[in-house]
Amino acid sequence: MAHTIYKISGIKVPSVTTILGRFKNSTGLIIWSNGLGLKGLKYHEQLKIAGDIGTSLHQLAELYVTEQHYEMPGEEVLASCFKKFISWWEEFSKEELEIVFTEKGMCCKEFNFGGTPDLLIKKNNEYILIDFKTSKDIYPDNIIQASCYRHMIKEQEGIEINKFILARFPKEGASFEIREFNKEQLDQAFEYFKTLRTAFDQDKEITKLIKEKKK
Repeated sequence: MAHTIYKISGIKVPSVTTILGRFKNSTGLIIWSNGLGLKGLKYHEQLKIAGDIGTSLHQLAELYVTEQHYEMPGEEVLASCFKKFISWWEEFSKEELEIVFTEKGMCCKEFNFGGTPDLLIKKNNEYILIDFKTSKDIYPDNIIQASCYRHMIKEQEGIEINKFILARFPKEGASFEIREFNKEQLDQAFEYFKTLRTAFDQDKEITKLIKEKKK
């Protein structure tokens, strides 16, 4: 899947995931990669497979919540993730709710970044941001990313988000995990992101200095 390019006034800005990725702890990824090598599996191939499953689940989830036609995937792992999603969504949506938007790309002008929130709903007079994951666990990046989307949505849409739900449908095992975060927790996460946003630009400038010195 091609990466979305985000622009403000014609100028490219980094995505939230690009900013977070610059400072991500790679220890877990290194251990995973080493494990793949011991099994005779290629890292980039397995990374692509994992990414494709996550992307496909997002697409299927979007079709499902917007009541569009979909077909149950033939791929076993993806089908398992999607069935977990359906099980959760059927229970979650028993109370009446409104789909505000799904997979909407937008940019934050105040801090110059872009992103594509998965799903925004209105339920019990609350605006709730929902993100779907197929990862093995929940990570700090997940709530930081959500806090950025919350700020961006308020800036662009004038909507105050009351809650963030992280719905994780892992590729292994039969269970799924649902975590909720309130406004105060999202505020805390965004304060941290602002530090990373500044550091991202500073890191790029320092990198330029090193490259210029080599010339």
